[in-house]
Amino acid sequence: MTKLIVRKSIVKKRSVTFKKTKTISASIVTKFTSKKKCAPKRAVKCISCKRFVRKNAVKGASAFRAIANQGQTVPPGMIVQVLFQNEDFDVNNEYNPLTSTFRPRKSGIYSLMAAVTFALMNATPPVNAELIIRVNGMSQISDFEVFSTTAGVIDASGILRLNAGDNVQVFIVFSGFVPEGSVVILSGIGTRFEGARIR
Repeated sequence: MTKLIVRKSIVKKRSVTFKKTKTISASIVTKFTSKKKCAPKRAVKCISCKRFVRKNAVKGASAFRAIANQGQTVPPGMIVQVLFQNEDFDVNNEYNPLTSTFRPRKSGIYSLMAAVTFALMNATPPVNAELIIRVNGMSQISDFEVFSTTAGVIDASGILRLNAGDNVQVFIVFSGFVPEGSVVILSGIGTRFEGARIR
């Protein structure tokens, strides 16, 4: 009788031990599986957050650059809008290459610059040139120069406070002995219009 009791207790102990081991193993497997599943989710969430931040950063920025892609003849003594048909970049979709107009979406302080490269065909130097940056039709930035050569570059730049929806355009006028059709604005990066919000 004594031997049988010992055997039964051993069996019971073994069964209990087996059950405990099985329970512990199952929990370890569960934890391991859950960690394995959670890791990719955290990674995806992290990547999506970075993309979200980058997207918002781009939306909040404001910067553009446009270049003249064809020559433009300027009548003498007339104030003419300079055309910049080739949009190099426009971070916040604020520049219209069809009208060569910059319209900021957000009010703030903007840095603006315009440059024009031109050639004098039949004009006799000296020739006067004035480059103007206008906001809603009003002159805000300008540069006046006298050229004694048959070609030249004039630029105007400055910092302005702009309101959302303002129309910013570039104009130029030539005066002196300038026959009709004798002044041509040249295409290329020498004739460009650019700006960015700095605050």
